Amino acid sequence: MHRALFALPVLAALTACTGVGDKDGRPSKDSVVTEGPLTTLRGSILSNQSGRVLVPIELTGDEVSFMVTAKTDDTYISLEAILDENGDEVVNWKDWLNSKSTQSLTSAFYIYGYDSVVNWPVRSEDRSLSAGTWTARFTTVDEDYRYVEDVFVDYTVQTKTDHDLESGVVKVRLVWAEGLDTRNDLQEAVAGALVRWSEIWAAAGLTVEFTEVSSDLDPELNVDSVAPFPNDAVDYGGADDDVTLVIGETINDVRGLYGQSGGLPGTLVSTANAAVYVSWLTNAGRDGEFEEFEVLLLGETMAHEVGHYLGLFHPVEASYDYYDALDDTVECTSYSKCESQLGENLMFPYPLCSFTDCEPQGNLTVDQRAVMNLYTGAL
Repeated sequence: MHRALFALPVLAALTACTGVGDKDGRPSKDSVVTEGPLTTLRGSILSNQSGRVLVPIELTGDEVSFMVTAKTDDTYISLEAILDENGDEVVNWKDWLNSKSTQSLTSAFYIYGYDSVVNWPVRSEDRSLSAGTWTARFTTVDEDYRYVEDVFVDYTVQTKTDHDLESGVVKVRLVWAEGLDTRNDLQEAVAGALVRWSEIWAAAGLTVEFTEVSSDLDPELNVDSVAPFPNDAVDYGGADDDVTLVIGETINDVRGLYGQSGGLPGTLVSTANAAVYVSWLTNAGRDGEFEEFEVLLLGETMAHEVGHYLGLFHPVEASYDYYDALDDTVECTSYSKCESQLGENLMFPYPLCSFTDCEPQGNLTVDQRAVMNLYTGAL
């Protein structure tokens, strides 16, 4: 029973060339908005002759994290590297996508859609920020993974100056698929689930602020990471500092998929993948009616999927041979050991349920909490 093995439709890594082409495509900056500790800058740029996109990140030295969202209309894009103020690489995809790697740091390295999102630092041990112009280097490729030049890329750079990394607020707007917000039984179950979610995240010092929104989305959610999902074109009242969670009946007609995150990490701005999706029907069990333990399961599913959106991977994948990049989650090697050692963790890849009960899964390690608090949208 998988809660949601985060699916990357195209798990292909670039075989990168070295050097930067002659035509860098000078970026244009359209607007800068600062609201409290969050600053949002939007711009656009063309990929150069090497198929690279160099997004500038201007830092004053007061920032604790930044997020870059890069998107195209119809060309695959992925992160290649982040460079500091001196032009030195602080992270490169080749360090994480190679034959010897068994850990995941960010999905920004994967080629799986027309947008790519990176939050830096990911972990407390990663290179901290300093004043100067940093660079996020993306690459644009076609369906055969060949570099493409002159691709128009919209980018958003968001920076956070909130230095309290032990507490924060994450704003979540709950978007009800059409007609679901009129069902009293479902509203009652979701209300109980939100309490469970809030309890779990409180251990990480995070408060969740909820706003509910009605919509005309089909309850049978069709989630495609390449073709834009309706929330990319329809305004449900979101802003540049909140996360969208869509409550539907099923996801891609799969009865058994509890939820799915649109990114790892996910973005705060509008893209084809800018949402988390939850199937109330799967969480309600075979009879489609919520027992008390299933309400708790729904809350854990919400907390789990939005945990992905804040940058958390499963501590171990269900293949029991691939792990997150955190030091305090053990690298177990079998289902029995993994369920025993990690089964109570919020980010365990599947719920541990019988027909009458589920084991609680709400634990978060110190390193997991640090990732959540470093997310640029945790303010």
